Amino acid sequence: MVKKTKTINIDVAKNLAPIVGSRDVASSLKTTIEKAHAKAINLDFSAVEFVSRSAAHELLVLKEKLNKSFFKKKEINFINASDNVTEMFRTVAANRALPKSKIEAVEIETIDVSYLSKLATS
Repeated sequence: MVKKTKTINIDVAKNLAPIVGSRDVASSLKTTIEKAHAKAINLDFSAVEFVSRSAAHELLVLKEKLNKSFFKKKEINFINASDNVTEMFRTVAANRALPKSKIEAVEIETIDVSYLSKLATS
């Protein structure tokens, strides 16, 4: 059995890129995180300039999933993020917590043109 260390840091810019622009790029961290022998993992965003909405969503879902996992439970922390990266995570997290209400379906009645013509002449 491999002993887990307490906490490790993963430099997101080195492992991915300074611009994390897609869900696929963010999900590539999943393998690195799952293989890490640690109970807590700090994702260091100090050199990350931008995180897209979809990438932020993917990372938040991964964080939630690994935190709830029974056998592979890991605490994921986002550290040293710039203001714009922090704001993107906050925006995406808020939208996950309070999603926009669904638009009500509108039923459109179909009417035969000949029926309208009869109404107009009567």
